[in-house]
Amino acid sequence: MKKILTVLSVIMVLAALTACSGNKGKLEASNKLFSITLPEKAAGAFVSETTDNSISIYDKEAKEADFGGFAFGVAAYKEPSEYAGGMDSKVGEFTAADGTRYDIVVTYPSDVQYDYTKYTEDMPESYALLYKGTEDIVKTLKGADGKGEFIWGAGTKGEDLYGDVLKKIVNAINEKWDANRLEEEGLSPEYYSLSAAGENVLEKAGYAYFDENHDGVDELFIGVIEEGDNKGVCYDIYTMVDRKPEHVVSGTARNRYYVLQSGLLVNEHSDGANAEGWDVYDIEPNTANLLDQVKLKIDRYEDEVKPWFVSYDNGATWESRTEEEFEDYKSNFSDYQRFDFTPFSSVAGK
Repeated sequence: MKKILTVLSVIMVLAALTACSGNKGKLEASNKLFSITLPEKAAGAFVSETTDNSISIYDKEAKEADFGGFAFGVAAYKEPSEYAGGMDSKVGEFTAADGTRYDIVVTYPSDVQYDYTKYTEDMPESYALLYKGTEDIVKTLKGADGKGEFIWGAGTKGEDLYGDVLKKIVNAINEKWDANRLEEEGLSPEYYSLSAAGENVLEKAGYAYFDENHDGVDELFIGVIEEGDNKGVCYDIYTMVDRKPEHVVSGTARNRYYVLQSGLLVNEHSDGANAEGWDVYDIEPNTANLLDQVKLKIDRYEDEVKPWFVSYDNGATWESRTEEEFEDYKSNFSDYQRFDFTPFSSVAGK
């Protein structure tokens, strides 16, 4: 069986070499839609597997030794709903010769894919050439017929995605929408609170971009420009759904959101001096849905002596903890992004 697999692997490598179309020094892997070019040093050291819309690249040595060898995959999807996020990350967009637009998505390995018993210090050179060179290799993507256009980063950067949302919020601030109007329009009432307090809201509030759910596409975070414990607090969050901005959630001063360095969201909320909570969420890729991860609370109404609780089922049941256990666990969700929000005044009038 192993001999058969080896023969197949050699055939795949020869196919990749043949796809060079006679161009000396180029190693191309291609499918019906697009091709990518690998570095000359990879000659004889990689295996490519293809479908109509994807190319997967493997380290030949690791694959034949039954360690997987998967270095990366690149695929084209007509709709964002066709891929799942997680290990799939959008890196740009490809427009085919017929005008069809595709998301170009890179998939990375989720575990070690080479002989870690042999290469204990670092990955083998042949694998590193493919794995560490993924970005440069994918940037060579072109239409299989030499036509079409691939733009690295297209459809992923916040500054290219959320312009209309920012204009809407600036307009709301300039027109001094009251709290009711803001909420009716799916925005936090905090902008009205700032205005009522005499603040210059265009200078006091701002925005930042960050890929919270690691799908390659930025989310938009809007908050108040402050220092100290409130630095980075978010009052409105947007994401992209089917290539269009969608509102995820709004917060207030007593029900606010932060973003962890790891990319999860933390909703801090309070019900007076005797009850406060921290709900941890992720944003489901290509939706505006919040996926519950864990909830923590200090609730002296429920237990004045031992008020520390954790829930792993969206608050259906709560497990009691000692204060030390609670604080130790909560520390896993305390490394907040302290965004340096760009003030809305920077986009006002544009």
